[in-house]
Amino acid sequence: MSALQPLFLVLEAAEKARDEALAVMEGGQRQLEAARQQLQSLADWRREYQQRWQRQFQQSGGVEIVRCYQDFMSRLSEAQAEQERRVEMARVHAERCRRELVERERRVAAVSQLIDRRHEEIKGRERRQEQKATDEIAARTPRLSAGFGSGESEKLASF
Repeated sequence: MSALQPLFLVLEAAEKARDEALAVMEGGQRQLEAARQQLQSLADWRREYQQRWQRQFQQSGGVEIVRCYQDFMSRLSEAQAEQERRVEMARVHAERCRRELVERERRVAAVSQLIDRRHEEIKGRERRQEQKATDEIAARTPRLSAGFGSGESEKLASF
């Protein structure tokens, strides 16, 4: 198995890289989810604020109050648009992390397959060597017993 030791080191490094990529991807997923939740909160809050002021405007609405409402709604729309950009950036980052994880998983699988192949090659060589040794022993055994038997007969006959 010492012939496989370098491959085991490569596999260990690949698994470590994969585990790191997994941790980064999970962090990216958490960031994406947090950004989505924040966007949803902004949208919900904007909708509630708009409904509340719509009711207020039905009762009474001075020009100054309407202008303040419009300014605030404009800033809220900008915040929501910025959060949408953050969600998109987080989504792109999470996708990049996912692709990196997939690539590292492929590397681990490739190294594992290489180890398996090399292990099978080593076992095959060992089997062939054992078979060759067995064949050599089997090939010598009949000759030895045949030679031993006939030589003994001649020795006995000469006495």
